[in-house]
Amino acid sequence: MKENDWLLVSLVLFLVALPVLSLGTYHDVPPLWIFGLVLVVVAGLVPVILRFAPSPGDNGKDE
Repeated sequence: MKENDWLLVSLVLFLVALPVLSLGTYHDVPPLWIFGLVLVVVAGLVPVILRFAPSPGDNGKDE
């Protein structure tokens, strides 16, 4: 997958996670808000991982 596709996945995870987290806390359902919190963490880690992951065409040499 391209970097833009991963960023889109991250955005979708955020858009799903925030209502799930809100519903879980409003209705006092711990598994639901914990799942929402996990989604927020995963969505936040995607850009960080992309920043430090080598690109497919990178051969490790500085130019």
